[in-house]
Formats: sequence, structure tokens, C-alpha cells
Amino acid sequence: MEPASGQDNSTLDAQAWRRWRSGRAGAEEIEHWQQQLHQQLPWVPQDLLDPSLLPIALLRNPSQWSPEDSGLDPIDLLACHRDLTDTKQLLRSGRLGEIALGQRSLFMDLPPVHLQAYRDGLRPAAREDSLSALEHLGGIGRQRFQQGRPLGMDLDRYQPPRPDPAPSGPTPSAASILVVLHPTPQEAKAESARNSQPEGWGQIRHASLEDPSGWIRAPFPDDETLVSFCHASDQLDPQAGLRMAHCAAQHPEAVLLTSDETLRWSDDAGIPAGNRQNRTAITPFRLLCRGCIGGLVTLRWSTLQQLKLPASTGSLHALLLDLALQVCRHGDAVAHCSEVLLQRSIRANPTVPDVASPADRHCWTPELSTEILAISQRHSPGFLLPGGELTPTQSLGACHQLQLRPDPRVLVSVLIPFRDRVDLTQSCVASLRRCAGAVAYELILIDNGSEEAATKAWLDAQAQLDDVCVVRVDEPFNYSRLNNIGRRHAQGSHLLLLNNDIEFRSAEVLQALLDPFAYRSTSAVGARLNYPDGSIQHQGVALVKGERRCVVEPGKHLHSPAVLATLTPLLVQEEFTAATGACLMLRSSDFDRIQGFDEDLAVVFNDVDLCLRLRQSGGSVVVTPFVEIVHHESISRGKDREGAALARHQRESGHLRAKHAELFATGDPLTSSCIHPHSNRYQPREPAPRSKGPVADAVLMHWRHPNFQPNHQRPIVVLAHFSADNRFRDDLFPLIDAYQRFADVIVVSSASGVRWHPRTLHRLRQRCSALVIRRNQGYDFGSWKAALKLHRQDIEQAAFVVLTNDSFWGPITPLDDLFRRLHASTADVIGLTDDLMYEPHLSSAFTAYKPKALQCPSFDRFWGGLQIWPRKRDLVKQCEVGLPVQLRAAGLKLESLYTHNANGNVLHYAWKELIEQRGFPFLKVSLLRDNPTRQTVDSWPEVIGRRNPQLAASIKRQLRPKPGLQQLLERLRHRLNGSDRKGSHAVMTPTSRR
Repeated sequence: MEPASGQDNSTLDAQAWRRWRSGRAGAEEIEHWQQQLHQQLPWVPQDLLDPSLLPIALLRNPSQWSPEDSGLDPIDLLACHRDLTDTKQLLRSGRLGEIALGQRSLFMDLPPVHLQAYRDGLRPAAREDSLSALEHLGGIGRQRFQQGRPLGMDLDRYQPPRPDPAPSGPTPSAASILVVLHPTPQEAKAESARNSQPEGWGQIRHASLEDPSGWIRAPFPDDETLVSFCHASDQLDPQAGLRMAHCAAQHPEAVLLTSDETLRWSDDAGIPAGNRQNRTAITPFRLLCRGCIGGLVTLRWSTLQQLKLPASTGSLHALLLDLALQVCRHGDAVAHCSEVLLQRSIRANPTVPDVASPADRHCWTPELSTEILAISQRHSPGFLLPGGELTPTQSLGACHQLQLRPDPRVLVSVLIPFRDRVDLTQSCVASLRRCAGAVAYELILIDNGSEEAATKAWLDAQAQLDDVCVVRVDEPFNYSRLNNIGRRHAQGSHLLLLNNDIEFRSAEVLQALLDPFAYRSTSAVGARLNYPDGSIQHQGVALVKGERRCVVEPGKHLHSPAVLATLTPLLVQEEFTAATGACLMLRSSDFDRIQGFDEDLAVVFNDVDLCLRLRQSGGSVVVTPFVEIVHHESISRGKDREGAALARHQRESGHLRAKHAELFATGDPLTSSCIHPHSNRYQPREPAPRSKGPVADAVLMHWRHPNFQPNHQRPIVVLAHFSADNRFRDDLFPLIDAYQRFADVIVVSSASGVRWHPRTLHRLRQRCSALVIRRNQGYDFGSWKAALKLHRQDIEQAAFVVLTNDSFWGPITPLDDLFRRLHASTADVIGLTDDLMYEPHLSSAFTAYKPKALQCPSFDRFWGGLQIWPRKRDLVKQCEVGLPVQLRAAGLKLESLYTHNANGNVLHYAWKELIEQRGFPFLKVSLLRDNPTRQTVDSWPEVIGRRNPQLAASIKRQLRPKPGLQQLLERLRHRLNGSDRKGSHAVMTPTSRR
């Protein structure tokens, strides 16, 4: 169907176009308009007929539209689409529809991308809302991509990845053989006849997919010879053999190794490959469901000679999947090399990418997919329970899903804890009864102290039902304990842990959750949960190493089907490290074997801990997308963003980190360390942050007391100070006096204007052993570095050195006990508090270094290489976390005096407990001045005043609201000072010190 020549699409008037483009039109209106437009534009999928995606000139008058009208280069278009003779054929040939769907590239130097995914993923700096996605991609987007500038989350991954570090260490002794598989025997024979010199390999042998064992000829040197497989169309890293040999040497127990790879998305040989596939070591579950094997696959000859090679195969992927499943059936160890060793042309050598363009999905023919299914089914009896089977996943080549034959012996006990909000629980139960299907179940309703009459009436009615058990628990909310109590009343073979704000919307939901138990080792099954708006709320949990957050949830908040379609792990039943307990099924026997939930995790991370312990006992945690479930998340309980809730969240996060310290130290075994730790769409990790150069001493004034004589009985305290207004707080002078009782005090101020305040200088000289004033560069670490350098000999003669700053109000109580404990400690590095965030470390606001630490080469290297970090989080990682981590790695003993395994800013959320129960002598200035997480601080005057009335009075004066004009002038002064100061203090005032 074609519109009449020259006809304008008058079905939409000017007002409709304006409403549509402005975002004011409703979903029903848009669908109606798209139906009208599709009659005029049958060559483009209806849901893509949108002015945000396609040029409005095309939508309004398709017969007159030309790509040149929308800024698309006609010469480059025809060069990319050589079967077209005129650019106007782009529309009527259906090619534009293929481009819009991401099945074809717009230009040869642009990767294929779905226009909706492209628009959704654009970075703010690259947006231009006046352009449609097609116009943007062909103009601004193409230019930015060619220049390597940030463009969009789904297109940036196609830039060539950063080179992996060069191999280091001694060259492994294992021999290596590269086996190159060709499509035909003739090609293999011709390549063998060339007898080309191997580069980086002991030998190169050639074979064909029609005879994949044809390369086996002479005996191998020894059983440890490494045999690597690639396709004739692959391009290997020049050091691929060496890199793989290093990996094999690091994992001597592994008999099969894999690697990362990139995909060649353009036919132009001059365009480098991209879309790095950041994989992990294979698992049997992932092999069965999505054939997760790729890169340069390598086996030890001792293992390979025990495996059965097929007589012929349709693809290298099929051969490697077959070998990998045999290895897994034997229970042998495997490993992964997180380096790009191979570039793949996916059309010549099909695979199942973790992240794929729509074009990549077309590499699988029905015949090749059938072979993959047959291989997986042939090996599946070694992994599946009786009654379990693999079936093809629709519209996803070479991927499968598990199904489990219904078992009449199965009874699912559904555990639902709640407190009032009976409407939520009623809705949850009603949806379960609608959608449960044929699987037998019972309800365990765990009432955590409900008080409303409506709740009690409903429970009385439910208690009369044969399949309902009502359990009353009148205790403070503890999710773990509630479910542990509920378990005692459950009779089922399986438990379904369920939040009362869950709503089921798909049929046979219990069977869908039972299906992944077809895999013999499955211990728990979670589900994709959606927010009410349709975006993903949960689909698996991955642990995060070395960051503030401890977990990340892939897919969270994703709404666009076009984006979701690129992420293979979110399209199949997938093995994760953990899943949410909001809807989690597990065998009752497995729950009992690990003794249920850890009741020390009352509210958060109890589900993660449960899954980690299930995995430690040999189980797998699986999440299925083949359900429709809505989670009205935290309607009943709320979010943990501030106050006591945030404090509890931090404590329980710390408990999880401490309990599973080894896992957090090594990283999630099922998620590549090359993936961005905060990404919900498997984006590659960003380059390491760059410093602004080394921290200079920047000393402007240095004074030393003539009578300063350090000795081995007395420590030195180095106090770092900064103030945007070049002032010293009144409370700092009594604090210096308190330090002076026990130590020689060196004050280092990076408020350069202090040197013009004679009264302040006089007061400091009365109290200090030395005074340094410097330009503001490098935060407190820059000040400490200057003092360590200027007073190196003094520090060497002292008992030890304490590096501290002015972020405390104190002392709240005399410092006798603190310094007694410092002297008595046998540790080399002593902090007041510790923190498990990022990596276990000591908080830097007050840290003592004994002689062994001061003499440690790692200590000298750290200060000698101190850099300026423009972002506070980079400074925290590199310095506050980096120094204690380096010292611990060097064999030094670290100790925290007042906390053990704290997590987050314990000086904020546990300030009162620290002072009243542990005798902590300080209060954080930022807690009262800023209170960023809204902790309860109303009682501070009483807590501090009872112990130090003078300090309490000083704090009150400092917190007193300033007059309006004075406050305005101070803000202006802060802004002006911040604009030209060097170093990191330009972006952090003293009120934001940790």
C-alpha cells in the first residue's frame, strides 16, 4: 500500500503533531496515530512511527521524503547499502525499517542499533531533542562516534576497548597448539599446505568443521600442552598464546579456559572491533540455557584426549559447547582469562553474545540452532532431574529454557509476612489464587503485630480456610526471624518467600518458578519483578567489589524492550549470585540445611546472605524472566534513605560484607570485573580516573618552636586544618591543648590567609611544637605529606605519629584513655574507627602509625606518589582506602579502637552509642552542621554538655544561625575561594569532611 504521490499525511493536524512531539499525548492517542500513519508507511514497523525516532518530514509526507532532507549523507548511504541504486529506495525497500530495528547499520562506520535503544541511551551531553533519533544518529551521533566521544550507553560499547595490560612475569613453560577450524576440508588443506610460521604458538594446525578431529596427528609433547581453538575468520591478539599460557599457569587446576572477545560489527576491515564481551568462567547452567562459551577456548591435552570430538559440526560454537559440557559433566575445574584474545565475525562464526545488537541475533540459522539444542539435550541427563527437559527459547537462537514435569508430590508453602495494610496482603493473596495454576500450595500468613480491625477480621476469615495457616508474631520487625518462624509451620516440599506487596499477573506462576529446579543443583529461584510502570524492579543480584554499594541489580529500572532485547542474561533463565527474597522459591530441605535466615540481618541483605550460603553449599541461584509479576516495592515498609533506617541499612550491609569477606575481596564469580559496578545494562567499566598530577608541598610559612625536642616516649600529632574563611574555630585551641598533654603537636593549615592573622598565629605558637601554612592542594593528605617531609627526623625520634584533622569537635572527655590505648596497642597502624566500604580500611580522620609502619617501603611509596584527585570519591579510594589496604598487604597489623567491621559513616549514624557506650572522645563536625542523612541529633547538647560544658557552649555558638547579610557574604566568599583554590578543597568545604 503506497500513498498517492505528493500527498501530505493530513490524518494528523498541526495540533496533534505538537502534542505528540511535546510529550503531552496519551498512550492511546499515540497508538491511534501510529495506526493511521502505518497505512501510509507500511514499510516501517508501526511502533517506530514516532517523531522522536523518525524525521517528521518522513512521517508527514513519505512519498516526497529523501534521506538527504534529514541530513543523511547519500554517498555514504549507498556505499553501505550497495543493493540500493537510489537513496529513495531506502524507505520502500524496507531497509529503513531494518535500520530502525537495529538489524542493519545506517552507515558502514556506525554499528547497528535500534533507534529506540539509541535514543533512550543517549548521554545528556549528546542529546539534541529537536532531532529525531535517525537524524541524530546520522549527524551528531555519527560525528561523536567517529571522534570517540561519549555518545550513548548502547553505542559507546562499540568503541574499540582499551588494550589489556601486557603479560608480566616469567614465560610459562607449557607448550601451546592453535587449532584453526575452517568451513571446508579444502580450505583447511590449503592453509596447512602454506606451512606458515606460527607467531606466539608452538604449532598451528588446521582442520575443518566437517572433520573437527582432523588436526590430531603426531603425539603431543606432554599432557599439559595447551590446545586453543579458533575459527578461520577470527583475528587473534598477537600475544593470545602467551596471555592464555599465563592464565593457565595462574589456574593450574583448570582444564578448560575461556577469554573475553570483541565483535567485528562492520564489513570494513579498517574499522576496529568493539562490543567487548565481558564474560566469566563457564557454569553448566549457563551452558545449557545460553551456551555461555566464547573467546579463545583452550583445553589441556590431558583432558582433551579423554573427550569425544564429534565426527562433524555445523559451527565452532557447537563443537566447543559439546566439549565444555563434557568437562562439566566430569566435574573438572574451569577458569577465565578476562582479556580480549579474539575478534569475532559473528556471521562467519556464530555465538551467543552476552550483549548483542539485533543484527547479531540473526547469526543463527534454524539448522544451527537445532544442532545446539541437540547437543544440550544429549548432555542434559547429567545435569537435570528426571522430568526435566530443555526446550528452545522463542526468538532467541541457540538459547533454551528449562521445564520440569509437574509432580503431584510437590506442595509449595507460601510465606507472607505483613503488618496491617490488609489491602496489600489481600491483593497479593488474590493474585496468587488467580495465577497459581495446578501446583498445590498452602498459605502461611505471618502477622507481625497488626492492630487494625480490618486486618484482624480478614485474618479470622482466612484462618477458617483449609489451606491457610495464620501465625501471630508480636515482636519488632525482623524479616529473617518472621520467615524462620513461618517455616516451622510450613508443610511443603518447597517454600515461596513472598512480600505482601507482590502482585502476580501471569498464569501457572508456581510452575514457572518450579521449572528451573529441573537443573539438579538449583537451590533457589527468583523472578523478574516489574514496577507498576512496567520497568524492571529486580532480575538478579551481583556483588560489587571495591565500591560504596555492595550489590548491583542488572536490569533495574530498564523499561525499553529495545534495550532489554540486547541483554542476553535478562532474556533467559539465568544463574546469578543472589536474588531478592520478595519472591523467592527454594526447597524446604535446602532452607533447613543452611539453618534458614540469619536473624542478625533484620531488614536488608538477608536474602543475599541466604543465597550466598546456598551457593556455598553447592547450589545455584536462578532467576527466570518467564513470569509477569509486579512488585509495589517497599509500599509497606518504605526506603532506607535517611535516619535510623539508613543507619540500620549501613550496619546490615557491613554485616554482609564481614560475613562474606572473601567473596567481596575477590569479586562476584558470575559477573566480570570488567563490567561497570554501577551499570544496570552490563556496560564496560570506565577507564581508571586520572589525577591532576603530584601533590606539591606548597609551603608558604614554616615555624618550629626552638625548644621542640621529640623523644621516643612521646608521640607527635599532626593536625591538618582548612577553612575557606582563613579562620580557626574557637574549639580547636582547647583541642590542641588536650593533644599537647600527651604529644607534640604540629599544625598544618592549608588556609593560606592564616599567615596574615597575627593573633591566630600567636595563639598557635603558644600551643604547637611547629606550624606549617601552605597552599590548599591535595586535601588533608597534602598537608600530612608536607609535615611528614618537613619533620621526618622529628617523627623518627618520636614514639609514633598521629595524622588527624579538624573534622572533630572535642575532646568530649579527657584523652587519657585514648593515648593509653594507642601506646598499649601492638598494631602497627591504629585508627579510631574502621569501614568496610570499598575495601576494609581505617578511617583517616585520626590514625596512628607506629615505627614499623613509618619504616615500611609501602608507606614511603604512598606519600612519595601522592596525587591530586579532583573528585572526593577518587581521593577516598586512592588515599583513605588505598593507604591502609597497601599497608595491610605489606604485612602490617591494623587495628580499630572503637569499632569492628563498621560500614559507612559510623561517626554519623552511631555517634551517640560511640560516645555513651564506648567512650569515644569526639563528635563529627559535619554531623551537626550538615547532617546529610538526617540522623537524630536532638540530644547532643545533653550528651556533650554533661561531659564537657565548655565544648557544648562552643558548638552552640558555632551552630547559631548567622544574620542574613552575613550569611550571604559568607556564601559568596566560599564560592569565590572555591573557584581559584588549587587541589580538591575547591570542591569540598570543611563541613563535608568524612
